[in-house]
Amino acid sequence: MAKLVWRVKLVAELRPGVVTETVVACIERAADAGLAELGLRLDEAKRLTAALQAEMVPTQVAEVGERRRACEACGRRLAGKGHYGATFRSLFGDVPVRVRRLLACPCRGEGEAKSSAALALGNGAVVAPELAYVTARYAVLVPFGKAAALLSELLPLGGTLHASTVRNRTLRVGAEVAQAHTAETAKQPTTAATGGPIVVGLDGGYVRNRHRAGGCRFEVIAGKVIHAAGAQHRLAFARTGPAVTAEACRQALAPAGVAANTPATVLCDGDAGLWRLQRKVLPNATVVLDWWHAAVRFEHALQAACGLGRDDAADARLSGTAIRGLERAKWRLWHGRWPGGRRRLAALCRWTECRTMREVAGIDKLRQRTADLLSYLEHNEAALVHYDARRRSGEPIATSFVESAVDEIIA
Repeated sequence: MAKLVWRVKLVAELRPGVVTETVVACIERAADAGLAELGLRLDEAKRLTAALQAEMVPTQVAEVGERRRACEACGRRLAGKGHYGATFRSLFGDVPVRVRRLLACPCRGEGEAKSSAALALGNGAVVAPELAYVTARYAVLVPFGKAAALLSELLPLGGTLHASTVRNRTLRVGAEVAQAHTAETAKQPTTAATGGPIVVGLDGGYVRNRHRAGGCRFEVIAGKVIHAAGAQHRLAFARTGPAVTAEACRQALAPAGVAANTPATVLCDGDAGLWRLQRKVLPNATVVLDWWHAAVRFEHALQAACGLGRDDAADARLSGTAIRGLERAKWRLWHGRWPGGRRRLAALCRWTECRTMREVAGIDKLRQRTADLLSYLEHNEAALVHYDARRRSGEPIATSFVESAVDEIIA
C-alpha cells in the first residue's frame, strides 16, 4: 500500500554560516487516508514538540555556559569546575541538562563564593515560568485533579502530573503574586479620601479549604471602596478570628485612604459578623442594610401568600389579605417608615396564628416566611434607612456594586 511520508527536520544555525540538521520526527500516512488521519494527531504533536524541546534546551544551556566564562569585572576567562545535573520541567516535557560550574575570578576577593553556576537552575528540577503560569491558570478554575488530567492529556508533560503537583505549583505562584502585590501596594502613595464621604460595600464568599484541620471551607470577605470623586478600590481578606479579621480589614482599607475617623457609609447584607467588624474598624460610619436582601425576603413571603388557600376556592380570598399586608409593610420600609412596617408584619404574624387559620393550606409556610422576615429586619433595625430618599439623591442602597469584586477575587 502506498504511503505518504513526512520527515520533520530541525535546522540549527548556532554560528554564522554553520548549519546542522536533525530529524526530530517521521510521520507516515496511508495514501487513501480517512478523515481521522488528516493532519497531525495529538500523540504525534506531543512527540514532535517534546523532541524539539529535547534538542533546543541542552544546546541553549551549553551555549550560556560558554558565553558566561568571561569575568564581568576584568574579562578574564574563568576556569571550569565540572558540571551538575538538573531537570528542566516545561510545557513540552522534562529535559535533563548539564549545567556548567565556574570557579570565581581572583579579582573578586576572598569574600566571594569560590564557584558558581553559569545558569542558576538550582539542584534537582526547575519549573519553567510558562508551565507554572498555565498550571496555576487552570487550577484556579477547576479542581486540582481535573487540571492535572487536562494538562497531561493535551501537553507532552514529563511523567504523570498529579493533583498534589498542581496544588503545590499553584500555591507557589499565588505566594509570588501576593508578595509582588504587597510590595507594589507599599510603593503606591496612600489615596486620600477627600471630597465627601466614601461608600464601602462588603460581602462574603466561601472557598474550599485544603487543610482539613481548619474545616471544609473558610470565608473570604471581599469589598469595594467608592470615593466621592468616583475612584474605586477593591479589597479582600480572609475571615479568621475577630481580632485578626479586624486588623486585616484595617490593612485592606488603608491603601484606599480609609481610617477609623473617615466619613463613610457601609452597606452590608445583614450578616452579624460583618456588622461587628464594621463597628470595630469604622465606628463612626453610617450603616445601610442592603435593600436587595430585604426585598428578596419580602418576595419569598409574597410567594407563600400567593399559594395560600390554593386548594380551597373558599379560602383563596385570604391570599389577597396576606399580600396586601406584605406590600404595605414593604412600602413603609421603602419610604423610611419602619415602625409602621413592623406593626404590619407583627399583625400578619398574629393573623397566621389564629385558630381559624390553622387548617388553611399553606399557612405554616406563610407564618414561617413572615416571622423570618420580621426577625431579619428587627436584627438590622439600626441599618434601616429611607431607601426612596437615598435612591432619589443618587446614594447607593444595595451592594450590587460589590458583586464584580466578589466575582473577580473569590470566584
